[in-house]
Amino acid sequence: MTKLALTLLLLCTSVAAVAGDEAPLLSTPPFAAHALLPAPPAEDSATSREELAELHNLQAQRSAAELARAKADAAEENVFAFSTVLGPQFTAEQFPLTTRFFDRVTETEKAALREAKDYWHRRRPYVVDPTLAPCSNGSNGSYPSGHSTLAFMDAALLAQMLPERHDALFERAADFAHNRLVCGVHYPSDVEAGKTLGTVLAALLQREPALTAPMAAATSELRHAYAAAASR
Repeated sequence: MTKLALTLLLLCTSVAAVAGDEAPLLSTPPFAAHALLPAPPAEDSATSREELAELHNLQAQRSAAELARAKADAAEENVFAFSTVLGPQFTAEQFPLTTRFFDRVTETEKAALREAKDYWHRRRPYVVDPTLAPCSNGSNGSYPSGHSTLAFMDAALLAQMLPERHDALFERAADFAHNRLVCGVHYPSDVEAGKTLGTVLAALLQREPALTAPMAAATSELRHAYAAAASR
């Protein structure tokens, strides 16, 4: 925890170092997303073999409905995956300020994720073990899971805006992340690393002055809509 706290302190001092209003906020040195994470298990390690066995078990046991949900989540890598919690009205058209805010933070998440994936270069489990049958294919490294990173970053930010939905939001994030295992495209350790990275990114982004006003506007938009819905 001491090492992580020190890393966070150093990273927080670098958040404002990016020029340009629309540049990813955490994309340039000295920020390094990989510094937040432990190294992934070696490909020939007992841990990786155990993880592959877990994926095979999931593949053997997954139902058609579970596979369909995993495929749907694989295709929806954005904040509107939380419409299962916030309702079908949670769309880009209905929430333009919220959409703009999450588009902005997603650019930062993508930059951080790219740095970590490029640093670790972990091969996807179905590449290591071709007997796995993934429900989709990834075009980049396996570690950390991008879907898991985004889900936990978005859940943490949404929970700040709608604290009364906190538990449901994080339950959805956990389910979204688990579906990467059901899909067979990530190791369990990829998903755990994504949870860590996403949670830390949310904490860092809330310290970024450039996001204070956009987050406040998004919060107001969400709270107005869901307060009105609750009063009906």
